[in-house]
Amino acid sequence: MRLYSLAALGLLACGRPAHTLDAAVDDDAPLDAAFEDTDGDGIPDAVEGRWPSPSRDTDGDGTPDYKDDDSDGDGLTDVVEGVGDDDGDGVPNYIDPRNDGPPPTWTFVAISTPFNSPIGIDFHSPTSSVVVSVNYATAGLPQNFDRILLDGSHAPFSTYAGLTDEVKIATARPDNPGGWEPGTMFTGNGIDGQIVKISADGSQIANPWVDLPGDNNGLMRGSLYVDRTGMFDGDLIVVTSLGQIWRVTPAGVPTQVATPTGVHLEGMVVVPYVPARYGPLAGKIIVGAENERLLWAIAPDGTTATYDVGVAIEDIDMVTPHENFFGVNYGTSRLLGVTAAEVAPMTGDILLTTETVTPGTSGLFRLQWDGTQLVALPIALGAASAPVAQWEHVTFANAGIGEIQ
Repeated sequence: MRLYSLAALGLLACGRPAHTLDAAVDDDAPLDAAFEDTDGDGIPDAVEGRWPSPSRDTDGDGTPDYKDDDSDGDGLTDVVEGVGDDDGDGVPNYIDPRNDGPPPTWTFVAISTPFNSPIGIDFHSPTSSVVVSVNYATAGLPQNFDRILLDGSHAPFSTYAGLTDEVKIATARPDNPGGWEPGTMFTGNGIDGQIVKISADGSQIANPWVDLPGDNNGLMRGSLYVDRTGMFDGDLIVVTSLGQIWRVTPAGVPTQVATPTGVHLEGMVVVPYVPARYGPLAGKIIVGAENERLLWAIAPDGTTATYDVGVAIEDIDMVTPHENFFGVNYGTSRLLGVTAAEVAPMTGDILLTTETVTPGTSGLFRLQWDGTQLVALPIALGAASAPVAQWEHVTFANAGIGEIQ
């Protein structure tokens, strides 16, 4: 049984004798039950509205909050959300499906590890490290992919070398529903319609692994992403420089999701199917069209919609629990990092980045559904933040590098 002090539960008023605790909870609640935590989420049953009867059921799914590991049905467990109030609306996170207050301030740390022309970045779960594509457009240099270790040193991820095109990457995580081996990496090779697959240990390179049907498909400079929601069966999703959107099965079978839009698409994720939190984006691929300053949303049946959120989108990511932020600061060939603790108030939110950063701003935005419309709010720079320049690619990772542990 999990134990709590009476004061921590807020069940003892100043001067109230302990024997009145039962009445403070509810006349129907047994004295000992105030300390119970039926679903093991760290929040006592009394706080989760077990009494009076009927017990509280915030998301109306038929499971009362004290037995529900996601009381508000927003896709984040109560353990992750807790009883804080990130958006300051007076409703605790675990029963508030929308995080629609002002974004937190982020303090960016300049990681001292140097790079040569970094572009793509993603988390490599088997080694709890980050993989970065390097040596962009520079002939005669060694491998194109490095793993960055905890102390900031570099280790070759694979022997793949010679890429001279802008190299975006995607890796499979352990939670992918498609059955990909965690750590498998996908990228382009600078040839129209071709996708490269590199094994999780970097030893096997299939180049190309997939050659998309037809001609004039475009390059993999847009973005690649392994679906973690199941809305697209865990497939690899790719968007090309000519606006095509494809899904690829683990067997290497490609299917076009949407007809070409004729615009350069860049930055992409699949949004969990949680309409209360994400509104019209729930369960869809979302991708940026930087030049048009539009956000595209593509459903599994191929239907599309566009939204003007006021941002020239360079990259998109989902803020994942307990993970540090790392972003490629292309202009200085460095990484910028933000600790998981500072990122935590945005857990589960959609992050947008823009390439051209106004001095004194972060160039990052939180995209949120306020119940009526999509709103992109800028993330403020902390007073001690390192300067921010051009963003290329960002990720969240359960890994540390140098100054960010």
